Amino acid sequence: MSDCLLCNAWSDHFATATILSKYDVDYFRCRDCGFIQTEAPYWLDEAYDQAIVSTDVGLISRNERFAKTTDRLLRIVLPGAKRCLDYGGGYGMFTRMMRDRGHRFEHHDPYCQNLFAAGFNANVDSDVRFDFLTAFEVMEHLENPHQELQTFDCLADNWLVSTELLPDHPPLPNDWWYYVLDGGQHISLWSKRALQIVAKMYDRHLISYRGLHLLTREKMRPTVVRYLMRNKFAGICDLIRRRKPLLGEDYRQAVAETKAAAQTASV
Repeated sequence: MSDCLLCNAWSDHFATATILSKYDVDYFRCRDCGFIQTEAPYWLDEAYDQAIVSTDVGLISRNERFAKTTDRLLRIVLPGAKRCLDYGGGYGMFTRMMRDRGHRFEHHDPYCQNLFAAGFNANVDSDVRFDFLTAFEVMEHLENPHQELQTFDCLADNWLVSTELLPDHPPLPNDWWYYVLDGGQHISLWSKRALQIVAKMYDRHLISYRGLHLLTREKMRPTVVRYLMRNKFAGICDLIRRRKPLLGEDYRQAVAETKAAAQTASV
């Protein structure tokens, strides 16, 4: 038995599973909110030897989907969001995709090399606020959820996060792919009620569609937001309020930074 990391209620032993093919790890499920957590994750250094596991074959398609959805949300329901942050942005692919769509995104991920959005690393330790924050495939990695959620709260009023929610009858680790036992990085599994508790604790309105969850201080029409999150039928919205891509501006900045670095090196 353990305290729930999210709501502090009792968490009962739920299952034991083998992580990284060698560590037998206990999982605990909260009696109240249904949040599932592992025991204290002593294996994380090894799990993050590669920030993005080799079995994550859906990385590119996921970024494409999230970029389309985020673009629609920013243009149609949050048009005032000018400065945006991709938190836990991996290789920087999503930040680059969003800048290509005309949105001023910055990138933050201390655990992964920024390959695609060099020059747009955000300083999250400053007092700078963002209008909008994305955190895709981050929630299930949180060792101390409230530590990160408080950071989100300080950084932006509006969050768009992704995580696959536990079914009403939660499967055992060996029966559901999202535990990602071979990678060892998914240590927090979220229920619908757990996200609802987060929304209440941090004074946000929660709207979910499949694996995407918008938490915003602004009250919105859930039917509209969910429609925009649906890639199959929402394509008609892609021509509304389109923004000018930042490719040219970003190229000129990259050239200027390269010249400045070369001049500095020659001194």
